Amino acid sequence: MDDLDDELRRLFNDDRLDVHSEPVAVEAVVSGARRRRRRRTAVTGAVAVVALVGAGIGLTHLTTSRLEDTTGALLTTGTSATSTPTSPPPVSTVVSTVTQTVNAPPGTGTPDDTSTGDPGKPSSNRPSTTLVPESQPGRYGTLALGMPEAEALETGSLVEPSTPADAEQRCKAYATKSVPDANAVIVSPAKGIVRIMMPSYAKTPKNVGAGSTVADVKTAYANAAQSGSHVTVQMAASPPWTYVFEIDGTTVTTVFLRLAAGDCTTA
Repeated sequence: MDDLDDELRRLFNDDRLDVHSEPVAVEAVVSGARRRRRRRTAVTGAVAVVALVGAGIGLTHLTTSRLEDTTGALLTTGTSATSTPTSPPPVSTVVSTVTQTVNAPPGTGTPDDTSTGDPGKPSSNRPSTTLVPESQPGRYGTLALGMPEAEALETGSLVEPSTPADAEQRCKAYATKSVPDANAVIVSPAKGIVRIMMPSYAKTPKNVGAGSTVADVKTAYANAAQSGSHVTVQMAASPPWTYVFEIDGTTVTTVFLRLAAGDCTTA
């Protein structure tokens, strides 16, 4: 192993084995290296120039494109803003004329008049002026119109003995515990109680009683009818009956409940 090392060392140190280059060859190699460096530099500069030119062209194109887009948008907006306004929808005006004849003679054929022209024949479509009686039972306290005498006595409201209510002594009259008048209640043997006098302090369900005015009665009851010293108000009930308000001119003095089908002359 040591012999091999010694042999190799001797060979490397042998000057005959050296390769000597000529000065001209060295200069040629150096010149070639310089040319290659200059060529690389030139190529690199050209590439850089091309890159810069390309970038400039791209930037110019991009700027132009954006300007065109903006201009297009502005032109579109301007066109929309200056467009012709839409005309409003047509408006239709309807004029309705109603003709009304006042106090027209019979048979002239007004809209509510369906008569055939015969003055003596009333129209069936004209509103009726008949007032419908109010519905309210004919009763005060424990006593009721049409109640038989025996049943009325059982209530304990009548004060005995009775007195004749008419000249024929057919009907009977009683005072009551709330009205001391001897004719407070009149009883018919056939119809039962035909009249009940209300106490002076009592009021009807519509707050009318002794001391009320005639105007109060007519305001409370639309179908009130005045005749002489009485104002009557019909009531719809079973059996039918009537309020009788006795007046002294303009003020109510007494209030009665009277059976419509009574048969006593004093009732």
